[in-house]
Amino acid sequence: MRILVFNCGSSSAKFELIELDEEQSQRGRMIGRGNFERIGEAHSDALLVDGGGVETPIVVAVRDHGEAVLQAISWLERLTGGKGLALDAMAHRIVHGGPRVFGPSILDDTVAAELDAATPFAPLHNPPALAAIRAVKERLPGVPAVVLTDTAFHRELPDHARQYAIPRELANRHGIQRYGFHGIGHAWMMSRYAELTGSDPATLNLITLHLGAGCSATAIRRGKSVDTSMGLTPLEGLMMATRSGDLDPAIVRFLCEREKLSPAGVESILNHHSGLLGVSGVSRDIRDVTAAAAQGNRNAALALEMFCYRVRKYIGQYLAIAGQTEAIIFGGGIGEHADNIRARICAGLEHLGIEFHIELNRAANGREFRFSSDASRIKLEVIPLDEELYIARAAAALLESRPPA
Repeated sequence: MRILVFNCGSSSAKFELIELDEEQSQRGRMIGRGNFERIGEAHSDALLVDGGGVETPIVVAVRDHGEAVLQAISWLERLTGGKGLALDAMAHRIVHGGPRVFGPSILDDTVAAELDAATPFAPLHNPPALAAIRAVKERLPGVPAVVLTDTAFHRELPDHARQYAIPRELANRHGIQRYGFHGIGHAWMMSRYAELTGSDPATLNLITLHLGAGCSATAIRRGKSVDTSMGLTPLEGLMMATRSGDLDPAIVRFLCEREKLSPAGVESILNHHSGLLGVSGVSRDIRDVTAAAAQGNRNAALALEMFCYRVRKYIGQYLAIAGQTEAIIFGGGIGEHADNIRARICAGLEHLGIEFHIELNRAANGREFRFSSDASRIKLEVIPLDEELYIARAAAALLESRPPA
């Protein structure tokens, strides 16, 4: 089965044309993939990779996500020699599905309306993804479109974890609850760990850490998400590249009054100018912050300590609720590649049965690898994310489960 996957961010658009094997369980082969970044700026960067792994960086003018995905399709068509893409389906990642769209779901007018209605909960992410979906649907009208939401993995959170301690009337009227995000990434880490260990996912108690520009932690008990750090929006939880994560909500009113800002102005600060960037004053990139700290920048050093401290704190919370935890899994750009950050997060957790091996941790960067010591009661794993493969598998399973037309 051949699936074209689109994974849109607020200013980026990743795509991959995947041919699954006959059982739809493995990748089979990658025909072509790419990533457009800085969409909407005067010059957008794109990296295109063919099936042989040959990379072609280009600079293009891409006004919006619709243009980006159409350029991706045109490039793939040229890559296949004008023979057509022969698609069985297109599959799209959507950040927020609202209260009724989980997934995977065949895109129709009802699903599209629900995704539009969820836009206030993810105003930076849902609109560009929906624009991409509509552009692709118009370009390839006969190909089924499947959507998979980042909120789906957390859809069965127990009420005591899902609900906020605000009046129920307000919460119900406005749909205020913990939706959780990065669900595709957390689901991938769990499912891949199950494959690697030969385990039934329904037996697994895990803590998964999605650490990148956005960061989140999830407690998994018997194969299901029972708590997660992001909430109504992706702002809550861990400290991130530019997002504050958890803070006293009274800070919003305080800054509105003292800085003469609107609530939207404060929210912009918390989303775009806080986190590693705001504390360090150096960069949103943890590599730059680490380099500045090594040169004696005290704010950069503080940013790193805050980042690692908050991850440690969530690990402790989630050990308390996940049950007898088998493994802690690191994924995402930081989780996969920053051995120094993994070491700082895990240091001092020996009393919780968590011990890492220094050399194994260094060897784990960028690949599937266990870096816990023999003495550790809880396994420590790096599992690089492959959201595109997860999305393609989910789309294939949905299509195969449909009754014949």
